[in-house]
Amino acid sequence: MTTIVAAAGGGNWSATGTWVGGVVPTAANDVQLDGTSGNVTIDAAAVCRSLDCSGYTGTLTHNSAITLTIGDGTAGASSIALKLVSGMTYTLGNATSSAISFISTSATVQTVDFAGKTSGNVTYNASSNGSWQMTGVHNTGTGATVNLTKGTLDTNGQTCSWGLFNSSNFNTRTLTLGASAITITGGSATVWTTATTTGMTLNANTSSITCSGTTATFSTGGLTYYDVALTGGSVGTLTGGGSFHNLTRTGTVQKIGQFSLNADVTVTGTFACNGNSITGRMWLLSGTTGTARTITAAAVSMSNVDLQDITGAGAASWDLSAITGKSGDCGGNTNITFTTSAAQTWSGTSGGNWSANAWSGRVPLPQDDVTISVAFSASQTITADMPRCGRSITWAGATGTPTWSMGSTANSVFGSITLIAGMVISGTSTLSLRGRGSHTLTGAGQQWTQAVDIAGPGGTYTLADAFSSAGQLSLRNGTLDAATFNVTVLSVRDVGTSTRALTMGTGTWSTTDTTATTVWTLNSSGLTFSGASATVAITGTSANSRTFDGGGVGTYGTLTYTLSGSTGALVVTGANTFGTINFSDASNARTLTLPASTTTTVTTFNVNGTASKLMTVNSSTGGTAATLSKSSGRVSCDYLSLQDSAAGGGASFYAGNNSTNVSGNSGWTFTAPPPRGGTLALMGV
Repeated sequence: MTTIVAAAGGGNWSATGTWVGGVVPTAANDVQLDGTSGNVTIDAAAVCRSLDCSGYTGTLTHNSAITLTIGDGTAGASSIALKLVSGMTYTLGNATSSAISFISTSATVQTVDFAGKTSGNVTYNASSNGSWQMTGVHNTGTGATVNLTKGTLDTNGQTCSWGLFNSSNFNTRTLTLGASAITITGGSATVWTTATTTGMTLNANTSSITCSGTTATFSTGGLTYYDVALTGGSVGTLTGGGSFHNLTRTGTVQKIGQFSLNADVTVTGTFACNGNSITGRMWLLSGTTGTARTITAAAVSMSNVDLQDITGAGAASWDLSAITGKSGDCGGNTNITFTTSAAQTWSGTSGGNWSANAWSGRVPLPQDDVTISVAFSASQTITADMPRCGRSITWAGATGTPTWSMGSTANSVFGSITLIAGMVISGTSTLSLRGRGSHTLTGAGQQWTQAVDIAGPGGTYTLADAFSSAGQLSLRNGTLDAATFNVTVLSVRDVGTSTRALTMGTGTWSTTDTTATTVWTLNSSGLTFSGASATVAITGTSANSRTFDGGGVGTYGTLTYTLSGSTGALVVTGANTFGTINFSDASNARTLTLPASTTTTVTTFNVNGTASKLMTVNSSTGGTAATLSKSSGRVSCDYLSLQDSAAGGGASFYAGNNSTNVSGNSGWTFTAPPPRGGTLALMGV
């Protein structure tokens, strides 16, 4: 185990001429860059037992996609693993992939001093033992990760700025933070994770961790931390719960600030959650809508905040009624006193932003009912630039031709909505209907231009007239009841497995999407379904294939795809039951694909082509039959191209004289049905 010194001429790490003695360092060598050494470039995978740059004034260049591996079975000279110094220059080829990996298996504590230099990815990963103590400031490049994979890392009170930190594995490892102030700058992912706590010991001491990224998830693994703060402008998420001394979420001028909790938390000091202003509000909520998260705190400090699915506990006062900027009640909260609801009325005859001072009392809170009933002097636009617009919102009584623009900010409404004839809806942001209790939707013939999301746990939204949207209609929580009215949307999507209900009523549900996509998808888990009296119609004219995923939720009334000029196939998935499948079209040849190894049950199967336009009925998997079942009577078709279709269930299936028996079929008779009582049977009876 010898010490190798870089020569005065410097050069590439991998070159013999770079080193005094002409030997490239091995894992058993301590490496020195001293006052006599020239510039060195880490040009290829490099190893050493330690790297000491005491006295070095040159430049150490670390090329991209190159890892410098430090450590072997014994401690480095003077128990140093790495020592950079202020007088040198350390240049990265890449902010992340110019990496350093510490792998020593020595139980001796070795020091790591980055001297405030900016590194790429850094990993502490000993196959056994391995213990490192930081003795200087450490910063990483943007997006670079500090990984504690195995061994012990003591940050020793040092100030650090890292892109990400990751210690989520099953190895034995210890993180000791001392009084360190650590800033995590990453902003689009899980920026700190100790999610897998098996083998993990965390000594938080009196440290502080601040996550400053715009969108940051802090994954605790349920461990005990000291001070943790999330200060980014958009979404801050805390997963794993756990305990804290102080837990802080601070907003910026952005209106979309959130603090999402995916588990209960305990705060022995102060839980602080503060928006920036009455319009730049913070949304404190459970990460699972409808599932409350408990915050047990000794003290609470809040301002300009709206809460959803939060239970207040501990010695703290949860009376938020008079906090700065008021408190908003989005529903599902317990043991919290909110600002009293107050009806808000738009106070002018011109347009403006929802966040403007144009209301009778205040910018509406989530518990405030909103009325816009003025006589608009001209076509004016009111822009919903607040992410939470209020409880029930009515335009009844307004005159003129106002526009309600949903802008680019996703909006939530916590009650009913009443529109008027003559008004216009614009914007592309998603509208979430989050009301708990019974509410109505009155569209007055208007079309929503954005996706609409039913997301109120335990709530019911009932249509008061026809519903139309140019976007997707999603069912996430609660109940949607269409009553007797038609629904026209881009597509229908049932989201998640929470308790929810879809009552389709007696109207026609039309999907207009013309792209190659799933236009209808339901999920039976947690869903109560009623659709036997309704019709689902594929109405978007397209050559693209569309998919109907019925989810096996129950009985549909009618599934119709008879759109003249539309040649795209219809793919049905799930074990579904239909009153009627209408797929006939004299002007097009197209394909109906049924799910392989699955039974589709029908009462009426109205699928017919013409002499020059055969309708193909096949299975989603070639060579594996899709079962088509009818309990009694008979099915009569003609001009079909049948493949891998197994007909049965008790009824007689007639493919007609003009159909083609491609392969893999059973239960079909390739003739016309015999006359019944001297009269030809009606098709589909």
